[in-house]
Amino acid sequence: MKTIITFFVLFTLTLGLQQAQAQSGKSYKEWLEESRKVSNKATSKKATAKGKATAAKAEDKAPAPVMAPPSGTFRGIMACADCKGIRTELILTGGPKDLNRTFTMKQMYVGKPDDKSVVSGSGKWILAKGNKQDPDAVILQLIPMEGDLNLMYFQQVSETEVKLLNNRQEEISDSKNYSLRKL
Repeated sequence: MKTIITFFVLFTLTLGLQQAQAQSGKSYKEWLEESRKVSNKATSKKATAKGKATAAKAEDKAPAPVMAPPSGTFRGIMACADCKGIRTELILTGGPKDLNRTFTMKQMYVGKPDDKSVVSGSGKWILAKGNKQDPDAVILQLIPMEGDLNLMYFQQVSETEVKLLNNRQEEISDSKNYSLRKL
């Protein structure tokens, strides 16, 4: 029962504000560009108050490129604290306007006993904008509904790469691999 309540609370919290994008009727790309315009206007107002030199620096800064939302099959071997690596396959279906976006994930823990070596699950995924390190980051949230997985976060690095984040949606600070690449 606790698991169901916990899932419901997490689902409600993560889905609340982020569904505003989907309900706006705009594509993810349009929504992201509009958000950047609002952010740029706020930056311009601050820059004007600080002086023309600061405004010139803000204008020279190129906006982050707009990426297509992730979809397809991503694979990689991610770092593992107590095994040789986690062979991971993530399949994302659905697009930016599709409210029925789903995922399936299979993780094989290399070097673990067979009965503990495979974890899998499926559920829904949503996109969010920004985290503490990068307010323009595209964050992919995996909300498991079946299987052994917990809530997971990935940052979209490019159209062909996503990188695992910690449970606070922050980059993992060690130098090991946490990326999955699109096939």
